[in-house]
Amino acid sequence: MSIAHKSRTELLTLARTLVQPLSSRFHKGQAGKIAVIGGSEDYTGAPFFAAHSAATVGADLSHVVCEIGAATVIKSYSPDLMVHPYLQEAAHAPKAIGDKVRKIPLEKLPEANAEVDSYVDENVMPKVLALLERIDVVVLGPGFGRDHLMLRTLVKILEQIKVMNKPVILDADALFLVAKAPSVVKNYKNAILTPNVVEFGRLAEAVGVDPKADSADGAMQLSKALGGVTVVRKGAQEIIAQEDLHVVSDAPGSPRRVGGQGDTLTGAIATFVAWAQNYHRGLWDVSTNLSKQESRIIACFAAANVVREASRLAFASKRRAMQTSDVHNHLGEAYETLIGSEHGKM
Repeated sequence: MSIAHKSRTELLTLARTLVQPLSSRFHKGQAGKIAVIGGSEDYTGAPFFAAHSAATVGADLSHVVCEIGAATVIKSYSPDLMVHPYLQEAAHAPKAIGDKVRKIPLEKLPEANAEVDSYVDENVMPKVLALLERIDVVVLGPGFGRDHLMLRTLVKILEQIKVMNKPVILDADALFLVAKAPSVVKNYKNAILTPNVVEFGRLAEAVGVDPKADSADGAMQLSKALGGVTVVRKGAQEIIAQEDLHVVSDAPGSPRRVGGQGDTLTGAIATFVAWAQNYHRGLWDVSTNLSKQESRIIACFAAANVVREASRLAFASKRRAMQTSDVHNHLGEAYETLIGSEHGKM
């Protein structure tokens, strides 16, 4: 039976087979090394929530690669995250570079620019690439901002992620760039896009999909229009689609719509996707034989359900006072309720 026709209980049972077991035979890092690339002077919370969610759900190592002006603030949020101030906004680059990159139209940023690229290649990319080589899953976009030098750097980082063939989850400002230039992600099936209603509308219009299409049909159309990327269409329910296959996450959550909950979901997805990779690498004995497409969709489904349950618990406790940090305080409990530690032991 296709996973598209399975119940929530059946999908969560399959999700448990993707969860990497807790075992003394694994070493630090094998249960997931996540890098969140984002964070700027104005937006420091988003990358923190994504990276902290990845770690709290169960990734071994969680990194944040951010703009110079954001690093100290993000480091102050938690000692559990590794924070790398490798990115630069135009204001922190030499004036000639800043002036030049600001004149480039957004839709032209994916195109090579010798002077700007030379600066980025020399001053930013070496450190970023050295880290990416050690990473399992990349999250790109939370708190990135729309500074032109940052966005040109985002394009170059995404190019290298594709060369390395690593899973990448695009959110927030990364989706803004994709809407301006869909070619940066088209046909890369290791990409997961997590648009909210506004971001979905921009992406749909950019590739000729009706932004008002039925939720499931629209998500599948967008996936196909972008060459088979996975789409997690956020809203009252999450529609998770890759081409003609989709599932729906519609468990009870929270009626609160505070900022940061989407970043929490993005980080949780990263951890489950890292485990799904290890499932296919045969790091432990499994009783199922999921395809890579199925495991990717189930990983996103599991993450969405864990975050929804954490949001439900947080709202039950805090009501209107609920903040995203309260959701994070319940991620562990939500995971135990839906997945359970007994399903992750060897």
